[in-house]
Formats: sequence, C-alpha cells, structure tokens
Amino acid sequence: MAWIKSDESLSQHPKVDQLADTLKISNVEVIGHLHYLWWWALSYSQKGDLTRYQNRIGAAANYSGDNEFFIESLIECGWIDRKGKSLKIHDWDEYHGALMEKREKATERKRKERSKKEIDLTSDTDRKEIFNTVIEVTTGKTHSELANEMTSDSYARYNSCVTQLIDVGADSVEIRRRGLNYFIKYGERPTPKALVFNWLQIDEVVTEQDRKQNKKKAQSMVGDLELQAWAEEVDNK
Repeated sequence: MAWIKSDESLSQHPKVDQLADTLKISNVEVIGHLHYLWWWALSYSQKGDLTRYQNRIGAAANYSGDNEFFIESLIECGWIDRKGKSLKIHDWDEYHGALMEKREKATERKRKERSKKEIDLTSDTDRKEIFNTVIEVTTGKTHSELANEMTSDSYARYNSCVTQLIDVGADSVEIRRRGLNYFIKYGERPTPKALVFNWLQIDEVVTEQDRKQNKKKAQSMVGDLELQAWAEEVDNK
C-alpha cells in the first residue's frame, strides 16, 4: 500500500496560501489536491517526474479546472519545478523519494529474510549443504560472506539451481568436481545457470594437453595400421 509522510506544518505553509489565492480555492482544497497528486505520483511516477503526464496532472490531483492553468499555478507557487520541458514535483527526491527508497529497501530486506528462512528452516540438510556448495563453487566465497549482498533474485536463482541439481542426483563432492572441470575448460567459475546447463558436458573435461596427447595417439595408431598393411602386403607377395 502506497503512503506518504504528511507533515502538520503543511497547513500553515505560505505556499499553500499562495496557491489557494492563485486558484481561488480554500487552503483545505489545496492540501487535498496536493495529496491527490502525491498519492498518484507514488503509483505512476515514483521519481516525481511528471513530464510525460503533463496532460493528466490536473486529473491526477483531482482538480476540475483548467489543466494548464493548474500546472502554471503549481510552478509559480513552487510546488512543481520546470527545467526546460521537464516537470518534476518540488523536493520529491529529498522528501517522498527518500521514503520510497526506504520502503523499497525494507521490502527487499523482507524478501531476503523470507528466502533465507526457507533455507535455514528446511529439514533437508542435504539441500542446505548443496546450496552452500553451489555458492562456494560459483563465487569462491561462503554463503555467510555473501549473505548481506545477496538479493531475493539471487536467492531465487540459487534455489532453482539447487533444485535442478538435486533432481539429477548431484551431491557436494560431484558439484565441486564438475565445477573444477568447468573452470579448467572455460577458465572461469560457472554461474548457477551455467553449472546446470553444462552439467553433462563437464563430467569429463579435455584440456589442450589432453587433446595434443590424443592427437599423438591417433597419429601413432594410423602409423601402426599403415605398417601392418605394408607387412601384410609383403607377406602376400
């Protein structure tokens, strides 16, 4: 639910009196129109930028008079800032914008807490171990080291990876082994998605040295076959 901080000092603010005089309405109506506009911005323009909504500012504020006159009055009285063709609610970033940022951080924190709780409270100790192992393999750090940096989206990606690895019967030892194979093959740590996607391909890894040795073996085999064919040809003469 969207909300804004409404300071009681607003009712005594000189700009309220000024806008009321300009629009020929009461201070109570001014405060109502301002709140309607701020509430609308919380839902449709969270950064307070009204540029693309210039034709709807009056309607957003529930003002029934002329839209252009309303906008010009808001600008004149210091409730909207105009810079070139852009329009922005005055002090939005310092006031309501800061509240929005605080709310978003609180929401993200709750999401992270729920995601962590799903892992911490699970009775499946194997899943917890695999989750921690995947983080170590993909980042080189432990879960506890990254916990404060992880977002709800990153938890979702890792949980999805863990579920898929469990479905194919993977354990921590096998995840570390194939993670190392991935690093040998590609020269970097796998992402959770890459670990799952390349799971079958990194069961065994062929390095450049292995390829050279295999090539020598193949050339040797060809030589042996040619020698055998020559010997058989001589015997048949």
